[in-house]
Amino acid sequence: MATRPLQRRLRSLWKGLCCGLGSGLLLWQGVAQADSVEFNVSTLLAGRADPRDGEVHTVVPVYQSLGAQATILRPYFDSIHIVMSGWGSVQLDIGRSEYWSGDIDLGYIDGSFAKKRLQVRVGRQFVMGGAARSAQLDGAVTTLQLYKGLGITAYGGIPVTPRFSASRGDAMFGGRMFYRHSFDTEVGLSFNQVMGEGRAARQDLAVDARYVPHPQIALTGYTLYAIPEARVAEADFSVTWLPNLKLQFGADYRRTAPDLFLPLNSIFSVFSQETRDEVGGTVYLRPISRLRIYGDLRAVVNLEGAGARGGVKATVALGPRDHTTLSAELRLLKLPNNGYVQARLYSTHRLHPAWFVTLGANSYFLDQPINGQGYSFTGTGTVAAELGRGFRLVATGFADVTPFVERRVEFVVKLAYHATQTFREVSK
Repeated sequence: MATRPLQRRLRSLWKGLCCGLGSGLLLWQGVAQADSVEFNVSTLLAGRADPRDGEVHTVVPVYQSLGAQATILRPYFDSIHIVMSGWGSVQLDIGRSEYWSGDIDLGYIDGSFAKKRLQVRVGRQFVMGGAARSAQLDGAVTTLQLYKGLGITAYGGIPVTPRFSASRGDAMFGGRMFYRHSFDTEVGLSFNQVMGEGRAARQDLAVDARYVPHPQIALTGYTLYAIPEARVAEADFSVTWLPNLKLQFGADYRRTAPDLFLPLNSIFSVFSQETRDEVGGTVYLRPISRLRIYGDLRAVVNLEGAGARGGVKATVALGPRDHTTLSAELRLLKLPNNGYVQARLYSTHRLHPAWFVTLGANSYFLDQPINGQGYSFTGTGTVAAELGRGFRLVATGFADVTPFVERRVEFVVKLAYHATQTFREVSK
């Protein structure tokens, strides 16, 4: 029984690698006839001191990411897109050990037909919207435009379990029917089911909508209903009013049930049946071009009782080219049994087109002390330099005093390389 999660993870990773390798082979074969092929390569080398086990370890992680995208035109196709994105890393504990890791983030082929009325995507991808929310999948997604804005999306495959994460199931399938009157007016009804260990781990029904009755007003709504528990897992409604470009108001209501985000076959799902409701509003003000002010306040109701959370943030730009920004933020959370006040100051400085500096200070004042301490403080500073030819050097230092560490000072140095190469061919 203990080997099943590992087997599922290996199977999911293997399928993702197959998708990625298949996409890569097709990409290689299609380069000569593609309208455009774009490669993106990034390398990050970092170094830091890691005090543990009574010793100071010198840790040097190296990260490599690779992305490729091709657009190909063929008869009977509106377009074909081939996308691949993955990463690999090795963490060197100098003089002691090394640890290798990696994964495929995206690896799919996307084709559209019949003047984009039919779209098919196969491989590792994200299913967005509706009851699926944002789910990563090894499988297929098909969208068909039926008639005058009416369409349907269907999908199925194996949920992807990210590295260092718990299993997300053995299979997933679902769909969404939608009516799109215009770009900013749409309503959808969707269903999603995840299978785990031979039974339903999640089974959700969702309704989502957005509507813009006036250029200055936008309405959005979303409700996720857990069918087996017959309860609302998530509900989110908001209205935004933009009287002019310098002023914006918003009002919203949100309900979440944390236990309904767990699989039904999880042992932790039986320990919590609570909900959290929040209602309130936001305001954004830009009285002058260099000053921006944002504020929000919401009432919070959960099993502990009623409380509130909110904050205010102001940012001002200075200098002839707005090369310096200063920001101050104050936030609070007050619940019957807990709460905090957060005060934060931070700034950015563009000293030179190739040099960038940030400074920050962040403090929390706790209502209920943790480990006998009722506050924490963190100070940070970063210097970044563009070295040219795609190279960037970043040095970061921070010091903090928290309820979990008496004091800590740490420095991190990173060397990054980023390059993008595009090839284009004009079809005859």
